[in-house]
Amino acid sequence: MMKRSPRELLIFFLSILFAAIPFAFGLIRAVSTGYDGRYLWMALASLLGAVIAVRMARSRKPTGVLALSASVLIIATLLAGIAAFLLGAKSVAAAGIVAFAFGFCCAASYALYALSRPRII
Repeated sequence: MMKRSPRELLIFFLSILFAAIPFAFGLIRAVSTGYDGRYLWMALASLLGAVIAVRMARSRKPTGVLALSASVLIIATLLAGIAAFLLGAKSVAAAGIVAFAFGFCCAASYALYALSRPRII
């Protein structure tokens, strides 16, 4: 097994940080309101979308990091948006902005993770 360089470890840490951001916002929202856990559910749906996108791509031809990150963004955003409306969101704009932000965090997390993998020379 190849070890990551210090630069690759930093990028890997950033990928974990980006994946955790939606959950941090969800926890902040839940704690500050005392009852509103919708952002946590949206974060979970977004993460599920990212996992689905990556798993679907693994069964096909290899794709570039940018193309796969774009598919992660689209699927994660759609699932987070669906979760928002299933949980009673009324504003399309507000739910869309939050869903896009959570999807972007998942896409950035995947892109950084892919860039943090050790290179085989």
